[in-house]
Amino acid sequence: MRCSSYLAFVIPVVFAFNAAAQQNQPTYDAGALMRQTEQMMRQNQLQQAAQKRAALPPAAVFNETTSIQVERFKFNGNRLLTTAQLQTLVASFANRALNQHDLERLTETISDAYRQLGWLVQVYIPKQDLSGSELTVQVVESLPHK
Repeated sequence: MRCSSYLAFVIPVVFAFNAAAQQNQPTYDAGALMRQTEQMMRQNQLQQAAQKRAALPPAAVFNETTSIQVERFKFNGNRLLTTAQLQTLVASFANRALNQHDLERLTETISDAYRQLGWLVQVYIPKQDLSGSELTVQVVESLPHK
């Protein structure tokens, strides 16, 4: 009888220990893990983009008296849209005097083209020698707009 009373004590203890051990096991949700991974990847991309922007030249400052003559444009940072596509977009700004308002419209025209494709970008004119006939435009392609 002693053996049966020992088993009667040990078996419930083993089951209780097993149940407690299973309760302490973490449950994994594949969807939650995937969302967490995607969020980490997106944060990583944003950090990398911020580091790239920090390495870019500073923007030029224009005012009401700004007037520059531009014959051609040079683009830096564009990959999604080709230079030829961007040249077509800004053709109406070439071979004429551009003021502050025209330069703002120039960068907005490029930004709008990217926005129509679903991308968010930063477009600006970096500090440069404006006495020449070429104007450099900086494009910072970010992430697709969701």
